[in-house]
Amino acid sequence: MKSIKFFILFLLISITVAPAFSQKRLIKKANAAFETGEYYVASDIYQKVYEKIGKTEKGEISFKIGECFRIMNNAKKARKWYKRAIRYKCKSPYVLLYYGDALKMLEEYEEAKIQYEEFIKLLPDDERGKNGVTACNYIEEWIKEPSGYIVGTIKAVNSKFSDYSPSFGRSKSEIFFTSTRESANGETQSDITGESPSDIFTATKDRKGKWSVPVPIESPINSEYSEGAATLVNEGAVIYYTSCRQVEGANTGCKIYRAKNTPSGWSEGKLLELIKDSSISVGHPAVNEEETVMYFVSEDTLLGKHGAGGKDLWKVERANANAKWGKPTNLGNAINTKGDEMFPFIRRDGVLFFASNGQSGIGGLDIFMAEPEGNTWIVKNLKTPINSPANDFGITFYEDRQEGYFSSSRKGNDDIYLFKKPPLVFTLKGKVKNSETDEILVGAEIKLTSPSGYESEITSASDGTFRFNLEAKTDYSIIASKKQFLMAKVAESTKPYTKSKTIEVLLELVPIGDPKDNTFFELPNIEYAVGDTSLRPESMVSLDKLVETLKLNENLTIELAANTDFRGSEEFNDKLSRGRANSVVAYLILKGIVKERLTPVGYGERNPKKLNSETKTGEELLKKYEFLKHGDILTEDYINNLETDEQKEIAHQINRRTEFKILKDDYGIKATVFGSEPDEEEDK
Repeated sequence: MKSIKFFILFLLISITVAPAFSQKRLIKKANAAFETGEYYVASDIYQKVYEKIGKTEKGEISFKIGECFRIMNNAKKARKWYKRAIRYKCKSPYVLLYYGDALKMLEEYEEAKIQYEEFIKLLPDDERGKNGVTACNYIEEWIKEPSGYIVGTIKAVNSKFSDYSPSFGRSKSEIFFTSTRESANGETQSDITGESPSDIFTATKDRKGKWSVPVPIESPINSEYSEGAATLVNEGAVIYYTSCRQVEGANTGCKIYRAKNTPSGWSEGKLLELIKDSSISVGHPAVNEEETVMYFVSEDTLLGKHGAGGKDLWKVERANANAKWGKPTNLGNAINTKGDEMFPFIRRDGVLFFASNGQSGIGGLDIFMAEPEGNTWIVKNLKTPINSPANDFGITFYEDRQEGYFSSSRKGNDDIYLFKKPPLVFTLKGKVKNSETDEILVGAEIKLTSPSGYESEITSASDGTFRFNLEAKTDYSIIASKKQFLMAKVAESTKPYTKSKTIEVLLELVPIGDPKDNTFFELPNIEYAVGDTSLRPESMVSLDKLVETLKLNENLTIELAANTDFRGSEEFNDKLSRGRANSVVAYLILKGIVKERLTPVGYGERNPKKLNSETKTGEELLKKYEFLKHGDILTEDYINNLETDEQKEIAHQINRRTEFKILKDDYGIKATVFGSEPDEEEDK
C-alpha cells in the first residue's frame, strides 16, 4: 500500500480513542473514522456502504472514498472514485480540483486541464485551478528542459515500506531518515495508513560506498508512536524532529522536539513550546546551523487568523541557541497556497526548499526553491528529474553543494533518491579571420579577461582557432590582436546559462596595411540631415563601434573623411563635407576619444568611390548592384553615362560616404611606421 506518511506526521487530527459507534449506522462510523484521520479504516467502510445506498447518496460517498485514497497517495484509485462522484452529481466543487490532480499525477494532462477549467468556473478565486491549468500547459516544456540534476536510487537504504525525509548527520556518509519498515518500534497497525507507525532510522556509508543496514536510532527518541521528518544540525550533534503521540482522552496532535547526541547516546527529546494551544499540531522542522531560525508546518489558522489555506509554512526566530523562540510568522501567499506546503529545508546559503501541491507543479507534491526578495519570495519549481508526476518532497542538501537526497513515490512507495548536479562546463571556441578576405589568421594573440582580474593568453592555431575553459556566472572580454591588423574585441558571459555550453565566437580583424597605401575604411550607415552637417540618430551605432575600436587600439591616430556626391557646387560640397567630418569628430570626442588622435577632412566631391571586389564592402556592393563592375570609379562622367536614373541615384548614394584611414600608430609611444620591423639597435 502506498504511504501517506508525509501527511501523517503533520495531520492536524484529534488523536483520541474513537468512541463506540452503532453497527447499524456504518455511514456514521465511516464519517467518524474520516474525521479522526483513520483513512484506511474509513475507505473500507465507505466502500461497503457504497454498495448498499441509492444513487442520490453515491456522489457524496464516492467523493469521500476518493478523498481517502488521495490522502493515502493512491492516485489511480482516487481517480476512479472522483470520476464516480462526478457521475453521481457530487455537489462539492473540489471533486473537480482533486480529480484534475489525480489525472495530472497519472500524466493525463489534457483531461486534467478540462477538470481544472470546470473548477475555475465554480471557484475562480481559488488559485489552485489556475495553477493546474498552467502546469498542464507547460509540463511537456518542463520535461524537455530538465534542471540538470542526475537522480538515482539507493537500494541498500530503501525498503518495501515507506522511507522518506532524509537528513545528513555527522558527515556526508551518514544519513537519518523516516521509515515505517517492520523494525520500527510501533507494533500496532495504523488505522490511518494500514502500516506501522514511523521511526527515525540511520545508515552509514563506508569508504567503498557501501551502505550499512539501516537501524532505528535508540530510545528515547523513537517510541511506540510516529516519529520522523527530522533535521540534524551542528554536524549531527542536535536533532529536531516531529512526534505524533497518542494520549488517551486528550487532543495532543503532532509536536516538534529537540534532542542532543551525547557520549552516552541520544538525550530525551525536549518539547518545543512554539504555541500555547496544545491541540494544534506543528511539525516538519527545518533549522539553520546556528539554531536561530526555524521553519515548520502548521495549519493556516495557527494564530487564529486564516492564512493561505491547507498546511502552511511558518517561521520562528530567536536571538541565540539558548534563547526562547519568538512568535511564529506565516511565510505569506508567495509560498503558501490553499493547498499544502510542507517539508521545508534551509540550505546553508539561506535558500529555502519546500514541497507543495498548491503551486504549479508536475505531479502531486513538487519540490520548490524560494529565495527572499524584499518583502516577498521568488519561488521556482525544481522541474525534472527532481520532480515527477508522483509526490516528491523532503529534500536535503549536503552543506552548500548541489547534491543530496530527497523522497519520492514515483515507483509506488516512498523511497529515498540521491541527486547531484554535475559542475557546469563552459568552453569558449573561437576563430580569427581577416575581415576583408575571410582568410584565417594564424598566430593571432588572444587575451581572455574577466572583471575579477583573471587573464589568460593564447595564440590562434594553424586553422585560426582558439579555445578557453570558462567559469560559471562570469562575464568575459576576448581581445584578438595581430601585427598589421586592428585589434578586435567581443564580450561573452556564462551568466545566462543553466546548462553546460560551448560558446562560439568569431573575431574578424581589419587589415591596416601601410598608411602610404592611403587605404580608407568605410563607416557604414552614417547618415546626415539632407544638405546639412547634423548626424542622424541611426549613425550612432556605427560610430559607437568606431569608438570601441579606437579605445581598444589606443595608439592609433586617424583621419575622418567625409565625401559628397557631384550634385551642388564644388564649393558647397567642400564646406558640407568639412562640416560633416567635424560632426563625426565632435561625436567621438564626446565619447571619450582625445582630439589629438582625430583629423577631420572634407573631400567634397573630389574623391569618387573606386569599386574593389577584393574587399568585403566592395564585394557586397558588386553583388547587390549588377550594373557595377570591379575597378569602376564613380566619377561624374561615369554616373552621367549610366542607363537609368535609378542607377545614377545608387552611384550618387555610394559616393556619399564617411570613411577613416590610419595615419600613425605612435600616439603616446615612440613612433614606428606600420608594417616595419623595430630597429635592432633600438630593440636592444
